[in-house]
Amino acid sequence: PDPIRALGAPRRREILRLLRSGEQSAGELRRALPDVTFGAVSQHLRLMRSVGVVTERRAGRERYYRLERDRLGDVESWLVRIDRFCERSLRRLGEHLDAHP
Repeated sequence: PDPIRALGAPRRREILRLLRSGEQSAGELRRALPDVTFGAVSQHLRLMRSVGVVTERRAGRERYYRLERDRLGDVESWLVRIDRFCERSLRRLGEHLDAHP
């Protein structure tokens, strides 16, 4: 299985970004994506587990997911660079809009 497949959908990229901050439960991920159903989050997580970029840990009824950075390799650094670019661009846009109401 190809870990690049985990990036095929924008929602999976969002989930990967959320998991970069650390392990999260399925419920936490669902709450962070309010416009996505729990079933859709579960499907994305299942695919990401199947390609090995996410691991699952069960604790009672909860399932916790963790990003396997080693499996992403260079893709991880690519995602970080894109996030930084977007943050800078949005900050500059905000500054421009504040200066030119």
